[in-house]
Amino acid sequence: MSSKKLRNVYVAGKRTSMRLESAFWEGLEDIARMESLTLGELCNRLAERLGSVDASNLSSAVRVYVLEYFRAATPRQEEARCEMAIAAE
Repeated sequence: MSSKKLRNVYVAGKRTSMRLESAFWEGLEDIARMESLTLGELCNRLAERLGSVDASNLSSAVRVYVLEYFRAATPRQEEARCEMAIAAE
């Protein structure tokens, strides 16, 4: 898994540092672009939904949000498998 990158975003007018894996930063940027928002605007909306600007809570909320966003956009198939999935034997 890629290492975590620390980046600053402005949430509720305050600079907040979040440490996320590259894949989550990329996913967040993709979502912001698709929703015609800036990264800061998207993070603000997530912080409002969370009711907190605490960076650790926001980082966790971002990970869950990115996962849920792309899962909702992906059609379900019984045979679909992730390349990294490990089958239990």
